[in-house]
Amino acid sequence: MRAKHRADLTTRLEGLRQAVTALDAMPEGTLGPTPALDRAREVLGNVGRRRELSGAHTVVALAGATGSGKSSLLNALSGLELATTGARRPTTSHPMAVLWPGNEVDADAARPLLDWLEVDRRSEASAGPGAWSDVSDVAGLVLLDLPDIDSVNPEHRARAERLAKTVDVLVWVLDPQKYADAVVHADFLRPMARHAEVTVVLLNQIDRLAEADRGPVLADLGERLAEDGLRRARLLGVSARTGEGLDEVRSTILRLVQKRRASEARLGADVATVADALDESCHVDAVPELSPNVERNLLRALSSAAGVDRVADAVGTSFRYRAAKRTGWPLVRWLGRFRADPLRRLHLDRGIAGEEGRPVLTASSIPEASPVQKAQVHTALRAVGDAVAGSSEEPWRSYIRSGATDAAADLPDELDQAIVRTDVASRRDPRWFSLIGALQWLVFAAFVAGALWLGVYAVLGYLQIAAPWVPQIGPVPADPPLPALPAIPWPTALLVGGAVLGILVALLSGLCARIGARRRASRARAALRRSITETVRRTVLAPLTGRVAHARAFVDGIALAQGK
Repeated sequence: MRAKHRADLTTRLEGLRQAVTALDAMPEGTLGPTPALDRAREVLGNVGRRRELSGAHTVVALAGATGSGKSSLLNALSGLELATTGARRPTTSHPMAVLWPGNEVDADAARPLLDWLEVDRRSEASAGPGAWSDVSDVAGLVLLDLPDIDSVNPEHRARAERLAKTVDVLVWVLDPQKYADAVVHADFLRPMARHAEVTVVLLNQIDRLAEADRGPVLADLGERLAEDGLRRARLLGVSARTGEGLDEVRSTILRLVQKRRASEARLGADVATVADALDESCHVDAVPELSPNVERNLLRALSSAAGVDRVADAVGTSFRYRAAKRTGWPLVRWLGRFRADPLRRLHLDRGIAGEEGRPVLTASSIPEASPVQKAQVHTALRAVGDAVAGSSEEPWRSYIRSGATDAAADLPDELDQAIVRTDVASRRDPRWFSLIGALQWLVFAAFVAGALWLGVYAVLGYLQIAAPWVPQIGPVPADPPLPALPAIPWPTALLVGGAVLGILVALLSGLCARIGARRRASRARAALRRSITETVRRTVLAPLTGRVAHARAFVDGIALAQGK
């Protein structure tokens, strides 16, 4: 049973440590003052140190307010006059320890434990009148008398509060006059709600109550303890002066000592209590997964702001520009030299045929996003943060949301770098550019030949020199004969045919260029969106996912620490 409890405590410790680590991952200043987190760190340190010290000893502390009779109970339980009792208050300024050694439990083994508890006043008990008849039964018991928890001396109260947080078993000593004291219940008993297994409540001085009043007073105290969450705590009525009820107290303490698990139970309750406090002060709901629709909206807004469509259109226009330069009719092709390649204007023209030697730039010349696009980016970032944060409370809500919005400042440069890194112009021009270009030059040569031929005839006619015979393209004989068609001189045929055919080829190549431009633009748009997606996942979604992981680690850690 003890091994199982230890395993449970180990699991709870790991859970609490995981929750604290998740909170520590938050940027400084996010949490603000968090006493629960400070207490959690303290508990982790105390638990680790307590488990290193003697596991054979059980530290039981008598705690209570001034005049409750703690010192009298210590004397009665030990059978020795160790603690001073009297009218002057407070009577206990420093904690006092009584040890019960045994054959298997050396009193010296308790020294490191008491040194850690900062208890200097120590005594050893033995069998005697009014004490345990067999000392070996309670070997390993360390009984402490704590300073008054309501002491007017701040140092005394601080010692009592510190030990109340570290001892294995707390025996709260109340008296009939002040058992309903709000300080005791609000500041001490209520925060110990998870410690019912290692909490004993004694209504001391019960001999001062009439026999008829004892039952109602104990019942009222029991109801108050139930309201404090200590319904399972053992409640006994005792009298240190008459000895009434002390045998039950001894039996209760004896059971706790002999089980050798009080320290583990106390530590486990400490872990669960501080986990409750952490959950209350830093509660986070189950964090939802980022929906594909929200991610798509973010990518769409960022792609628009980065100018993906503008660049993709420029890729298509650049394709058509180069097609016109290489396949247009040579007579008008030179007009394209007065226009710049659209990709060159954006400083994205590296890799274009004939531009390989241009230096690689680190920034594009894409126009800055418009105010509307900037607003859409911020809205999309906030939407992502809100979608992931869900209904979580502060500080987790701000922490998760900022995982998305913190990237807004550097995002424009990151997106521009994503555009620059994407090679949108490295694909070679298609082979039909060369074939159509060669055809155009051939057709243009025919046009020039016809023009020169006709020019020669025109000059000869102007000089009134007899022109040589002009070959003609005549009609082809047919059977039955067709109506006579006029013959066309070859120079005219070459001139007109070259012009018409050049224009037709230019129109056809322009149509093919538009089809190819759409394909190039589509490929470029897909490549740019992949690059934008990679950048967004690295700069926005990865930090956001990391913060979500911290939130889930906190939730899981709290659940483990609470024993769920």
